[in-house]
Order: sequence, then structure tokens, then C-alpha cells
Amino acid sequence: MSIPFRLKCALGLLPSADQLDAKWEKLIKMRDDLNAMESSPELKQFEDLKNLIESSDFQHKKRQIESLKFVGSHEEKLLKEYKKLAGSYVIKNYHKILDSDRLSRLQNILSGHALKRFVELQKEVESVEFGSRRAGLKKKEFVKTPDYLILTEFNHLRKSRDITFWRKFSNSESYQTYLKTIESKNLQRFGELKKLTSSLEFNGRIAYLKDKKRFLKSEQYKDILAFNAIDKGKFMADYRKLKRARELDFFEKWEIAFEANFTEKKLDNKHWQPENWMAYRTAGISFSQKDEMQGFKGEKNIELNNKTLSIWAKKEKIQGTVWDPAVGLLPRQYEYSSAILNSAASFRLKEGIIEAKVRFKKDSTITSAFTLTGESTFPQIDLFRSTKNGVGLGIVEHQGGKSTKYVRLGGLNDEHYHIFRLEMLGNQLVWKINGSEVYSNSVSLKEPMFIHMLTTLHGEVNEHLLPHRFEIDWIRSFSKKS
Repeated sequence: MSIPFRLKCALGLLPSADQLDAKWEKLIKMRDDLNAMESSPELKQFEDLKNLIESSDFQHKKRQIESLKFVGSHEEKLLKEYKKLAGSYVIKNYHKILDSDRLSRLQNILSGHALKRFVELQKEVESVEFGSRRAGLKKKEFVKTPDYLILTEFNHLRKSRDITFWRKFSNSESYQTYLKTIESKNLQRFGELKKLTSSLEFNGRIAYLKDKKRFLKSEQYKDILAFNAIDKGKFMADYRKLKRARELDFFEKWEIAFEANFTEKKLDNKHWQPENWMAYRTAGISFSQKDEMQGFKGEKNIELNNKTLSIWAKKEKIQGTVWDPAVGLLPRQYEYSSAILNSAASFRLKEGIIEAKVRFKKDSTITSAFTLTGESTFPQIDLFRSTKNGVGLGIVEHQGGKSTKYVRLGGLNDEHYHIFRLEMLGNQLVWKINGSEVYSNSVSLKEPMFIHMLTTLHGEVNEHLLPHRFEIDWIRSFSKKS
């Protein structure tokens, strides 16, 4: 036993089994909480958003949005082109004529009878025939002719306000420019740009380009806000705390290979056999050793109650079997009964960790033990074995021999539960009680080991201690993760 362990026992500094249980339950809850978080929609959403925001496409889009500006944009160029056309002489003249009363007046004149008559008369008076007829007559004679009436009507129309306006306006530079503009590409382009630049979409785009806070209104920024809300929220704070918890590092390397909490109301025969494995395998029945005072009654001396398995040793007459190395198996009448359990059919380990929370009375005549045994009888590893003053633990290498790989400890309060732990790492074995190392040694194991739990009686039994109860609260074993 190490000096620190002696001191802890002497000073009462050894943590109790209940304290270690509470610590384990807290650790399991932390592990389960972490596992639940790892598979939660919240973490998936966080990781999806994180991957999205850190992606090159997202960052490119973010830079693209932030670098946008109206100056130099395609929209500014279109707007400048529109304003330039709108300010040009031909477009201004076109709209000046188009919106004027003069154009309306001209259109009325063009569709009226007076202009048509004037054109007919003009054609007549300006004809060669008309000139010849007029030239051959004196003035007094001409006024009496029909041609005079034609000329008079023509001159009257020519001097009229509408024909005067028509002649002047239709031949003006502005009207002629107007006519040329009607079918021009400039007017067509102006119309396209006017429609485009007056649209809600175009003006919305300009407002967007001029908005210095446009990124804050983007879908990308909404994704960033959603990410930050989760990142800075309680869920991620709790998750990161659990991820940083060093005590959970244990589960990174180890996993539970076997666990028995004895919550059932009767023995689970899939995991436990109420026999001595070696005896049952060779003889078909459990038998006692020659120096033992009890016979085994199987499940009759095993009780499950309040999440605890108890192996009872009692004073009662039973018929049993004894193994005498000289003659073999013999029937025998016993004054005491007990029980034994093994896990050979369900659980074995060669390397890993095994621990059990147990309670028993120490006595020189009553032995409760938790051992690991293989198909070969030896070596046998005692997780613990009760003694007169406490417990023994270590490696038993052969029958009846005094092992040099064994220690006996005193000072444990047998009113309390204790957690015995054995770490089997390669050939190296380390025993711990309530988390404190008490012994270490090495052994070469050629096969996996299984559990034997039992109570045996020896010599002149201290009957005042009967019935004796060996209590097992739970058993756990861990194996390394592959």
C-alpha cells in the first residue's frame, strides 16, 4: 500500500464511494449532454452556418456587396446616357414640337379643305397653260376670265393665316429636324432609356448602390446574425464548456464494455451463472474446496433488492459436494450455506479497466471475494478478498502458494461501501480503492479473464456474524476504443 493511501485513510481524506458515485453520475450526464448536443439540430445549424460563412463563395459575395458603388456603375452610365440624350437639341426640339400647339395646328391644317384647295390652285396658277392664257390677255380682259377668279381665290388663300403658318412652319428647321427625329435611333434609344431609368427596379438598384448600409440588409448579413446568435448563445457556451472539460477525455479513449447495476428483481441469467465456472464446467455442479465450511445453494442465497445484489452466507444445514484432491468429488453435509457467481458466458477481459462498488464485513473466518479467473486456474487476480483486518489484493500464481504479488490492507471502514478498481494495461496491473492507487504489479496473461464473486467460510466460523451479506452495488468495465 502506498504511503499517500495510508495517509488518506488515517486522515480521513479518502473520498467516499458515494462521492465518487456522484462524480461519476455527473460525468455520465456531461457525456450524455455532450452527445445529445453533438447530434442536435442547433449544433448542425451552427456548423452549417459556420461552413457557409467561411466558404470562399460567401466571402466573395460579401466583398462584392461591400465594394459596390453607384459611381462608375452600369446604372450610372445608363443614367448619364439618358440625361445626355434628354439634353440634346434633337430630343429637346422633338419634345418641344411634339408638345406644342403649332404641331396640333399644323395637323389640323394638313387634314383641312383649305390646304387641299390651296395646293390645287397653286398647281393651276403655276402651270404653263395658265401662264400662257394670262400672258395673251390685257388686264381688263383678264379680270373677266375664269382664270382671274382662280388667281383671286389662290391669292386670298395664300395670304390667309393658316396657309401662311403652314408655309412658314413646315419649312422651318425645327420642324424638319422633328421629322427626321421621329424615325431616328437616338429617339428610339431615348425611349428605351426613359422607360428603363424610370422603372422601380432601376431606381431601386440605384438606391441600393448608394446605400452605404446595403450589406447590413443582405441575406448574407442575416446569415451572419443567425450564426452570431447561436455562437454567443447559451447553447454554444454550454457546448464549448463540455468540449473543454478535461474529465471527458476519459471517454475519448475508453468505452463501457460491461455494466451491471442490478436494477432487476431477479438474477439476470444471461450475464450471471450462480456456479463456480471451473467446477460446473468439469463436474456439472458447484463444489466447495476441502478447507471450506459452506455448501453453495445457487440463487437461493442471492438477493436483488434496492438496486443491490447480495450474496448471503447463512447458518443452515445443506447437502453439498466437496473436492478432495486425493479422491475427487464427495458428498458432504454442511452447516453453512453461501453462493457464488461467474460471468464466464457473458463477459471476459484481458486488458482494460474493471471496478466494483461493494460492502462486506471483514473477518478471519468469513471471506468475500471478487476475482478474475481464466480457463486455466492460475494466475488468479483478486480485485479484492476480505481478510481479518481488511482486504487483500494482487495476483495468485499457483494453488496454496504464498504469492509475492499480493498485499493486505487494513484501515477500511467496513460499514461503508468502497470502490475497488483494477487497471490492466498490457502486463501492468494497478489497483485503486476509491480512486487512490494502493498497489501495482505485472503479470503475463495469455487469455481473457472472467468474474467470480463469492463468500466462503473457514475454520471455526464466527456464527454471531451470520447471516453475512456481501453487497455489490454495481460493476463496470471499460475497454480501449479502437
